[in-house]
Amino acid sequence: MKYSKEWLREDELQRMMSLPDLDEKYEIWMLLMYGPALRVSEAINVRVRDLDIQNRSIDIRGGKGYHETELRQARCDALTLKRLKRFAEAHKLKPNDFIMFSNKSKQVNRSHVYTVVNQIAHDAGIDKKIGCHTFRRSRAEHVLDRGIKLEIVSKFLRHRKLETTMKYLDVSVADVNREFDKIEDNMNLFIK
Repeated sequence: MKYSKEWLREDELQRMMSLPDLDEKYEIWMLLMYGPALRVSEAINVRVRDLDIQNRSIDIRGGKGYHETELRQARCDALTLKRLKRFAEAHKLKPNDFIMFSNKSKQVNRSHVYTVVNQIAHDAGIDKKIGCHTFRRSRAEHVLDRGIKLEIVSKFLRHRKLETTMKYLDVSVADVNREFDKIEDNMNLFIK
């Protein structure tokens, strides 16, 4: 399954998360993919025991280029972690239970997550074909927009190469001109 290159603006993401009849479980799925920018293959493997509020991280297994037994950590903000913990407690999930589960409390599969998030986007009036990776891409765009350095975002996304993170950027000539217009270019120091 090829993922979409689309990304969601913050207002679009907020519309999806605040649908009046949104199943809480699906809100949690979106938070888990967006907050720590998890790949869907990482997100569906997160168990309650993997949430670490004290270290503001989530233990992840598997994912792109990694074996399921390889353990890594994804940074996650405290607010998202607390929301995930509250959800787990409210649903009486045990430490070994998956956060993203199906109706039968079993691990959910990727294609079901894809179907669900597209339906939620449609219900929120968002006319974009999105995939699970859209949440990760959107998170990267949003933190870059807030001024976090590309190298930091690359580490946050757990990319092995900076070039991979750079693919998330969609920089136009107008963007370049707008940014350079904001600063006083140092070229006046060199040109007489």
